[in-house]
Amino acid sequence: MKHKKYIRFAGEPRFFTRQKEKTLFWKRFFFGLLVLLLLANFFIRPQHPHFGLEKIPGFWAVFGLGGAILLAVLSKAAAHRLLGRGEDFYDRH
Repeated sequence: MKHKKYIRFAGEPRFFTRQKEKTLFWKRFFFGLLVLLLLANFFIRPQHPHFGLEKIPGFWAVFGLGGAILLAVLSKAAAHRLLGRGEDFYDRH
């Protein structure tokens, strides 16, 4: 994958340009760290799991991912329902 080149706009400090260029590095770093932690879960097991699903390696990773996705979907649905307006809302008022 080729690295994106960011255009520096007039008056934009170099600090922000450098931060944009480092984004790909940080994404790869944290995803790699997550993979390492998931792999470590196969070797480091809880001594006394509180319930049966805790015995499965990576359960908490899958549980957390599912919870995050569910929270995002529910938040989007709630925001759409509470903040969404009809197509002709501003024409009527």
